[in-house]
Amino acid sequence: MKKLIICLLMVSPFIALAQKKGTFSASFESNSQYYFNEIAKNIRDKKIASNNYLDLSYRYGKFEAGGTFESYLPNPLLGYATAFDKSGLTKMYLSYQSNKLNIRLGDVYEQFGGGLIYRTFRERDIGIDQSTFGVGVNYRPFHFLRIKAIAGKPNFYFGKQDATLYGADAEVDFGVKNSNFTLGLSSVLKQEPYSQKAITQHNNVKLYSARLGWSLGNFDVKTEWAYKTPDANVLNNYSRKAGRALQISPSYSKRGFGVNINFRAVDNMQVLNERELDANGDGRKDEDVFNYKLNYLPSIARIHSYNIYNVYTYQSKENNEIGFNASLYYKFKKNTPLGGKYGTKVSWNSSVFYTQFDLSSKPTEFLRWREKMLSEHGFRVEKKLSKRYKLIAEYTYQEYNKFLVEDDVQGKELVYSNVFLVDLLTKIDRKNSIKTELGYMSTKNDLGNWGTVLVEYANSKGWSVFASDQYNFTTEKKHYYLVGGAYAKGKSRIALSYGETRDGYTCVGGICKFLPGAKALSLSVAFKL
Repeated sequence: MKKLIICLLMVSPFIALAQKKGTFSASFESNSQYYFNEIAKNIRDKKIASNNYLDLSYRYGKFEAGGTFESYLPNPLLGYATAFDKSGLTKMYLSYQSNKLNIRLGDVYEQFGGGLIYRTFRERDIGIDQSTFGVGVNYRPFHFLRIKAIAGKPNFYFGKQDATLYGADAEVDFGVKNSNFTLGLSSVLKQEPYSQKAITQHNNVKLYSARLGWSLGNFDVKTEWAYKTPDANVLNNYSRKAGRALQISPSYSKRGFGVNINFRAVDNMQVLNERELDANGDGRKDEDVFNYKLNYLPSIARIHSYNIYNVYTYQSKENNEIGFNASLYYKFKKNTPLGGKYGTKVSWNSSVFYTQFDLSSKPTEFLRWREKMLSEHGFRVEKKLSKRYKLIAEYTYQEYNKFLVEDDVQGKELVYSNVFLVDLLTKIDRKNSIKTELGYMSTKNDLGNWGTVLVEYANSKGWSVFASDQYNFTTEKKHYYLVGGAYAKGKSRIALSYGETRDGYTCVGGICKFLPGAKALSLSVAFKL
């Protein structure tokens, strides 16, 4: 806290200067927890944990400078690296931006194509913050041509990783009659000193990708192919073979109807900035694996927003996966037999994913469907019943291979589950509403049956309160309850909650991370100047 106060005092003169000469902006975010359960006490040496971020930026004309003051004292939250219970300046940058050229020195966030060979991003809610410290260039010399380039070292909390990255990406857009085409090429070079432990003779890892997009009227299709040279690391069992990936995404939409398909096959495409998770012996653990990734491939399976689905959450298997997600939606028009007074939306979604080779065999095959990891099919109805009531009801059937998805262990036993969910929004008046959610998961194996309930009240003045519970009827017979409230006004928000969460994956925008369960009092504060 003392360091944070000192930092605020240091930047105060710049705030005064910015008001006269340029534009200064600052935002602060703090997430803190007080743990009550003994399990959390064993993981952390103190019961209090807090993650704090102060983002500062100053813009003058086409130039901008900024940085972040981070503090993880006395301990970072569960799921974050215990070795970095400290404070300091991070994510510093200086940038120049014009209509055609953007140059950034310092911490760079960028993505080439679909991210198959390079992607940096930040999701603080689940402890992921990847960036490359160096230089990033984004240049558009003509309206149909865009060029990107990056060079630097991957960040890891308050330090840098051993690897050095160089990358370039070019994309061309052009039209032919009624069609529009997009062609892109990317390349990345990762330089990392040879490690005897890694059992590899390759100091350099080279990655390439090519993509093509085509659109005609309501139809659109995007494809991307990627290839990487061998990169033996701890997560691919020190495989010395090359990697490859193929992604195809066709879609068709018009008013009231749409269909979208995402297909992806990946083989040995998990690329780490460092081959060993703890090569330097500085306390880096497996829980930080996201912050080691040069590329990250979010799951293309359906993203669920309801708590009942986090019992079995599918994660991308970047070294051995083939599958697709297909979705279809249709809206019945108003004043029709199925549409009623307000219309009715229906949708269907299917997600199917397999391995491409058995874990016990030699991984040499591509575009082969071997062992099922996930099969999920769901139907959803959205219906406005009246001016006061809006209903969402859905049913999902799921087959989930817990061995392969969670532990990378060969096993054919699937968890078969049926999920039923009802979500009712009640508008009391123009300023007040109540959301009621009921979920039930039925399964005869693994942990058995689950139920969830959520009741949330909100008003237009920014206040909201909620109470939720997740209960296992079969094996654990335990309640995971949570109560809390929040207040938001303008760019500021404060939230307070108390309860217990179970071990499991927490997802933000398709990016999921396993977080240990805890019984805690949580406080979240965020505001922007």
